[in-house]
Amino acid sequence: MAMTLPRGSIFSIEAKDLLATPAGTTKVWNKVTEHNRSEFNINVERIEKVVRTSSGTLRKNFVADKRKFSTSWSMLPSYRTLTVDGSWGAQDLRSFYLGEEGQGSFKIRINIAQNGVSQESSGYEEYNVVITDCSFAIAKRGLQPHWNVSLSMDEI
Repeated sequence: MAMTLPRGSIFSIEAKDLLATPAGTTKVWNKVTEHNRSEFNINVERIEKVVRTSSGTLRKNFVADKRKFSTSWSMLPSYRTLTVDGSWGAQDLRSFYLGEEGQGSFKIRINIAQNGVSQESSGYEEYNVVITDCSFAIAKRGLQPHWNVSLSMDEI
């Protein structure tokens, strides 16, 4: 049975969802589960060039700040039917990663809940990202395998 979390899922992926749309032609925001998720890291990579001139002064040319996102799950159920919140499980993430959409850039929404309430309708931070690292390890087999999953994404 799915649980309603007061702050919702921390991030969602915009992708085709074959369960939500019959032909899988329209993109929808798919919530990624909070089931046994570790911390969600948001790091900033500053792109700049720093040069010390011959006169001893320092020159700095700022280009951009890009974000790096990473998280992992332990003992994540394969399918959303057994996750605590009914959101994407390990097989959904794996299908997305191995599919055409996971090979290129896509959009994610981050729900930080800055004002302390659910941000289901507004207040998301949206980023275009690519997956830089993803791993899936089967932790437990049974009627439904459970996976240890790690995911890293970089803003484009």
